[in-house]
This record gives sequence, structure tokens and C-alpha cells, in this order.
Amino acid sequence: MRNIYYPQRKAEYVTAAQMRTINPKDVLTERDFNFGVERPKGDTTQLEDYDKVVDVKMKLLTPKRASELVEVLVPPEMVFYRVPIAAPEPEPEPPEPLGNSINAIGGVVPVQRAPEPKPLITRIFGSVTTADIVESIKAVLAEDEEGARVVLGPEDIRIVEEANEERGIEEDRLKVLGNYEVEIRVKGVGPLRRT
Repeated sequence: MRNIYYPQRKAEYVTAAQMRTINPKDVLTERDFNFGVERPKGDTTQLEDYDKVVDVKMKLLTPKRASELVEVLVPPEMVFYRVPIAAPEPEPEPPEPLGNSINAIGGVVPVQRAPEPKPLITRIFGSVTTADIVESIKAVLAEDEEGARVVLGPEDIRIVEEANEERGIEEDRLKVLGNYEVEIRVKGVGPLRRT
């Protein structure tokens, strides 16, 4: 109000004297949806005519053809770039004693097994979601005239690996660097797998 409407003289502030004379029953408190909507000059039709929904008919692909296009156009491997989170170097664990062994001198020496190394998990800033995967697939499909008509959504993508919070895998997102397999389900046809 202060920065836009008042300087353009589209609105005025109400003075204290005007406030006393205003009857609350006479004040219109509904929103005017027609305010500020420009109509062509000389047009006397009601604004409701402009709000009508236009029915657009689009030729959809058969599920079999959509599946063929996804199989042919989507590369077998998709790469998503994310910044890795620097993890602190884990401290080495002391080896476990296995038992005793006799050395050449005749003394007893405890035998120790080296600990098995844990797989290195590198977390990333920003996860890769099923929506990201769909957007990547749609971008590839959009380059083809027929491929642009394939209908896919995040609900059509499933991460094959089982959800595991410790490994950074959730039902609909990946939070760790690595290679993962996803299923792309085209409605009416079996799933396709990509990495």
C-alpha cells in the first residue's frame, strides 16, 4: 500500500474522522477477483467467460510404445553430480586377540586378527530423489517428439536397494555416493531397470 498504491493514487489512507463515519455493515470485505484484470478495449463480456477451462486433447502413447521409448532413449546409466561431505577419518580399532600361539623360541605369543575394514560411506549435500531421477528421464525423453508424450512421475520410480538409514538409502532418496539401481515403471508394462 505505502510503496505502490498510495504513490500512484490508487488508494488512500482512512483518516480518523472517516473511521468514525464508516458503518461496518456498509464495508465490502470480499476480495474483488476482477480488480486489475485487463480486458481488450470495447469488450463488454463478463469476466467469467475468460475463466472457462479449455479442453485440450492430447494423443497419449500406448503403454507398450511408451515402454519401448523409455528403453531405447534412456541411457543405461544416469549420473547425478552432488558435493560430497568431508567425513572425519575413523580411528583404527585395536585388533581382537584370537588366542595363543607358540613361537620358535618356545614362548607363547598371543595371536591377533586385524579388524575388517568397514565400507567407506561418503554422504552428499542434497540427496538424489525420485523426482530428480524423473526430471532427468523427462529431459532425455523431451529430445524426441514421441518421447515427450511419455507420462512419468516420481511415483513411477523405485529404488531397488532396500531402505537402510545407516547406508543413506531411503524409500525415495539417496544420501550417499555410489551406484544404485532404479526401476522405471511405465503404466501398463513391467518395470525397466537403470543404474
